[in-house]
Amino acid sequence: MADPKPKSKRRSHSKKRKSPHKGFTLYLDHNLDYDELVEKLDRAGIRYKRHREFFAGSTDDTVLLQYVGKRNWILVTFDKKQRTRFLERKLINQFRIREFVFTSGEINDPGDLLVKANRQMRAICKKHDGPFVASISNSGKVYFRME
Repeated sequence: MADPKPKSKRRSHSKKRKSPHKGFTLYLDHNLDYDELVEKLDRAGIRYKRHREFFAGSTDDTVLLQYVGKRNWILVTFDKKQRTRFLERKLINQFRIREFVFTSGEINDPGDLLVKANRQMRAICKKHDGPFVASISNSGKVYFRME
């Protein structure tokens, strides 16, 4: 008679873990949605979604955060106050949003900075599932700010 099949020694996981975000698609907020920036992202091979593809003009942050979060996109914006407002902070946490914010008011070319910061942004997204808000400085350096 043949030996019975050996049992697996691996433990089963009773808790279902949240799956990590997949892909790296930037969502360009309305204040960053312009053609010159998009051309630079195209040349660098960076995937993105434009605000104007989904909304006409400015949109309430609560609507925008839900929309971006449900699709697991990475929000890129100039709006520094989203992480401090109660309702926006709650939505960032609820939808595990990954957000990158330009911190300097005097940025010459955000397209160049996004291309320059792309590798650092990907590394942060790989290391942290979200929610988080990270900042992009005027020099193109990315700083992890909160989880």
